[in-house]
Amino acid sequence: MTLRRASGRRSVPGRRSVPGRHAERGQSMVEFALILPLFIIILLGLLEFGSAYDHRNAMAYAVREGARVGASLGSGGTSSSTVDPTIVAAVRRGLTDPILIENIASIEIFKADTNGAPIAGKVNTFDHTGAAVGAPGWPASTRVAGINGDMLGVRVVYEFRPTTPLAAMLALLVNPVPPYEVIRMTDALVMKLEPTP
Repeated sequence: MTLRRASGRRSVPGRRSVPGRHAERGQSMVEFALILPLFIIILLGLLEFGSAYDHRNAMAYAVREGARVGASLGSGGTSSSTVDPTIVAAVRRGLTDPILIENIASIEIFKADTNGAPIAGKVNTFDHTGAAVGAPGWPASTRVAGINGDMLGVRVVYEFRPTTPLAAMLALLVNPVPPYEVIRMTDALVMKLEPTP
């Protein structure tokens, strides 16, 4: 039995000659160039969301610490002038990495109603350094502790600044002005005032 070749060309093992192979390679490069920006935006979005989530968790911890300290201090008794500074110090201690203290817009200590909402005019506001902003609306000496006591709330308003160039990239695609430069985050917690020890 004799084998005959179909063509006069010699075949090289492992190498195939495919017509239009260079065109397919160019098509792959075009597809990659089209998908790469979308992939980068998704990747940066995931990183940005992870960073924002990390900041949010740090805020929640700080607010919980402030509310816990405030509830345990009650009205403060004879040292009522040190109650709010102690609460603010607890909040600031709780604001650990990645939170930037200078990005805190305000720390508020407020009297809450039964639904946990602030009562109008019963709010004490502090800046990121712990200095009081305006006159106190709810002095510590007027707080009632115990079973039928007041509900004390602590709220932190934080200005999250993007950590990736996602805003600039979206500005190029969507709008001439970046869609966000600062995202305001707010977290609050309310606890009942415990009797002063």
